[in-house]
Amino acid sequence: MTENEEISDQERQIFLKRLHKCLFWVGEQIPNKICIKGKEVNLHEVIWEIVNKPKLDKEDLKNIDHFLELLRDKEKEYEECLEHEHLNCDEAKELFDRAAGVMRAIMDLRELTISSKRKVIFKNRHICNDVNTDEWDALTEDINKNQL
Repeated sequence: MTENEEISDQERQIFLKRLHKCLFWVGEQIPNKICIKGKEVNLHEVIWEIVNKPKLDKEDLKNIDHFLELLRDKEKEYEECLEHEHLNCDEAKELFDRAAGVMRAIMDLRELTISSKRKVIFKNRHICNDVNTDEWDALTEDINKNQL
Protein backbone atom coordinates (compact mmCIF):
# COMPACT_ATOMS: atom_id res chain seq x y z
CA MET A 1 0.00 0.00 0.00
CA THR A 2 1.28 3.46 -0.84
CA GLU A 3 1.20 6.22 1.75
CA ASN A 4 -1.93 7.98 0.43
CA GLU A 5 -3.78 4.90 -0.78
CA GLU A 6 -7.09 4.12 0.89
CA ILE A 7 -7.07 1.20 3.30
CA SER A 8 -8.59 -2.03 2.05
CA ASP A 9 -11.76 -3.52 3.49
CA GLN A 10 -9.64 -6.22 5.10
CA GLU A 11 -7.39 -3.64 6.79
CA ARG A 12 -10.48 -1.70 7.90
CA GLN A 13 -11.90 -4.87 9.49
CA ILE A 14 -8.64 -5.49 11.34
CA PHE A 15 -8.86 -2.04 12.96
CA LEU A 16 -12.53 -2.56 13.86
CA LYS A 17 -11.93 -6.03 15.31
CA ARG A 18 -9.08 -4.68 17.45
CA LEU A 19 -11.47 -2.05 18.88
CA HIS A 20 -13.81 -4.82 20.02
CA LYS A 21 -11.21 -7.06 21.66
CA CYS A 22 -11.42 -7.42 25.41
CA LEU A 23 -9.03 -5.10 27.25
CA PHE A 24 -7.50 -3.74 24.04
CA TRP A 25 -7.54 -0.23 25.54
CA VAL A 26 -5.13 -1.13 28.37
CA GLY A 27 -2.03 1.01 27.91
CA GLU A 28 -3.68 3.30 25.38
CA GLN A 29 -3.11 7.03 25.82
CA ILE A 30 -6.09 9.25 26.55
CA PRO A 31 -6.16 12.02 23.92
CA ASN A 32 -5.12 15.42 25.21
CA LYS A 33 -8.06 17.14 23.53
CA ILE A 34 -11.23 16.11 21.74
CA CYS A 35 -14.12 18.06 20.30
CA ILE A 36 -17.53 17.25 21.78
CA LYS A 37 -20.58 18.99 20.35
CA GLY A 38 -18.40 21.77 18.95
CA LYS A 39 -16.52 22.38 22.20
CA GLU A 40 -12.89 21.51 22.74
CA VAL A 41 -12.46 19.40 25.86
CA ASN A 42 -9.08 18.86 27.51
CA LEU A 43 -9.89 15.19 27.94
CA HIS A 44 -6.63 14.01 29.45
CA GLU A 45 -6.68 16.79 32.05
CA VAL A 46 -10.38 16.27 32.88
CA ILE A 47 -9.88 12.54 33.45
CA TRP A 48 -6.80 13.19 35.61
CA GLU A 49 -8.73 15.73 37.71
CA ILE A 50 -11.73 13.43 38.24
CA VAL A 51 -9.65 10.37 39.09
CA ASN A 52 -7.50 12.35 41.53
CA LYS A 53 -10.28 14.34 43.15
CA PRO A 54 -10.28 13.53 46.90
CA LYS A 55 -14.03 12.94 47.06
CA LEU A 56 -16.83 12.64 44.52
CA ASP A 57 -20.25 13.94 45.53
CA LYS A 58 -23.64 13.03 44.01
CA GLU A 59 -23.44 15.94 41.58
CA ASP A 60 -20.02 14.75 40.38
CA LEU A 61 -21.39 11.25 39.82
CA LYS A 62 -24.36 12.61 37.88
CA ASN A 63 -22.04 14.71 35.72
CA ILE A 64 -19.69 11.77 35.20
CA ASP A 65 -22.64 9.69 33.95
CA HIS A 66 -23.57 12.44 31.49
CA PHE A 67 -19.95 12.84 30.41
CA LEU A 68 -19.72 9.08 29.87
CA GLU A 69 -22.68 9.29 27.47
CA LEU A 70 -20.88 12.03 25.54
CA LEU A 71 -17.68 9.99 25.41
CA ARG A 72 -19.55 6.88 24.23
CA ASP A 73 -21.09 8.97 21.44
CA LYS A 74 -17.64 10.27 20.49
CA GLU A 75 -16.14 6.78 20.44
CA LYS A 76 -19.04 5.59 18.28
CA GLU A 77 -18.44 8.52 15.92
CA TYR A 78 -14.77 7.56 15.60
CA GLU A 79 -15.69 3.93 15.01
CA GLU A 80 -18.24 4.82 12.32
CA CYS A 81 -15.67 7.00 10.56
CA LEU A 82 -13.19 4.15 10.73
CA GLU A 83 -15.81 1.83 9.27
CA HIS A 84 -17.13 4.05 6.47
CA GLU A 85 -14.81 6.95 5.62
CA HIS A 86 -12.19 6.98 2.89
CA LEU A 87 -8.98 6.78 4.93
CA ASN A 88 -5.36 6.09 4.20
CA CYS A 89 -3.38 3.93 6.62
CA ASP A 90 -2.05 6.86 8.68
CA GLU A 91 -5.52 8.38 9.03
CA ALA A 92 -7.01 5.02 10.02
CA LYS A 93 -4.29 4.47 12.63
CA GLU A 94 -4.83 7.98 14.04
CA LEU A 95 -8.59 7.41 14.23
CA PHE A 96 -8.08 4.01 15.84
CA ASP A 97 -5.74 5.53 18.45
CA ARG A 98 -8.25 8.29 19.26
CA ALA A 99 -11.10 5.78 19.60
CA ALA A 100 -8.95 3.54 21.80
CA GLY A 101 -7.94 6.52 23.95
CA VAL A 102 -11.55 7.59 24.41
CA MET A 103 -12.43 4.03 25.38
CA ARG A 104 -9.61 4.12 27.93
CA ALA A 105 -11.12 7.31 29.38
CA ILE A 106 -14.54 5.66 29.47
CA MET A 107 -13.18 2.67 31.38
CA ASP A 108 -11.33 4.89 33.86
CA LEU A 109 -14.49 6.89 34.56
CA ARG A 110 -16.87 3.94 34.56
CA GLU A 111 -15.10 2.40 37.53
CA LEU A 112 -15.77 5.56 39.52
CA THR A 113 -19.54 5.25 38.97
CA ILE A 114 -19.71 1.82 40.64
CA SER A 115 -19.90 2.32 44.39
CA SER A 116 -17.99 -0.81 45.40
CA LYS A 117 -15.17 -0.15 42.91
CA ARG A 118 -15.02 3.52 43.88
CA LYS A 119 -14.58 2.59 47.55
CA VAL A 120 -11.70 0.24 46.71
CA ILE A 121 -10.08 2.81 44.41
CA PHE A 122 -10.32 5.59 46.98
CA LYS A 123 -9.15 3.32 49.81
CA ASN A 124 -6.01 2.16 47.99
CA ARG A 125 -4.77 5.31 46.31
CA HIS A 126 -2.64 8.23 47.28
CA ILE A 127 -5.05 11.10 47.96
CA CYS A 128 -4.33 14.40 46.28
CA ASN A 129 -5.97 16.92 48.59
CA ASP A 130 -4.93 19.93 46.55
CA VAL A 131 -6.14 18.80 43.11
CA ASN A 132 -6.90 21.70 40.82
CA THR A 133 -10.19 20.80 39.11
CA ASP A 134 -10.57 23.81 36.81
CA GLU A 135 -11.12 21.73 33.66
CA TRP A 136 -13.64 19.43 35.34
CA ASP A 137 -15.43 22.39 36.92
CA ALA A 138 -15.69 24.16 33.54
CA LEU A 139 -16.92 20.99 31.88
CA THR A 140 -19.57 20.36 34.54
CA GLU A 141 -20.73 23.95 34.18
CA ASP A 142 -21.26 23.33 30.45
CA ILE A 143 -23.02 20.03 31.21
CA ASN A 144 -25.33 21.68 33.74
CA LYS A 145 -26.14 24.52 31.31
CA ASN A 146 -27.01 21.85 28.72
CA GLN A 147 -24.25 23.14 26.46
CA LEU A 148 -22.84 19.61 26.22
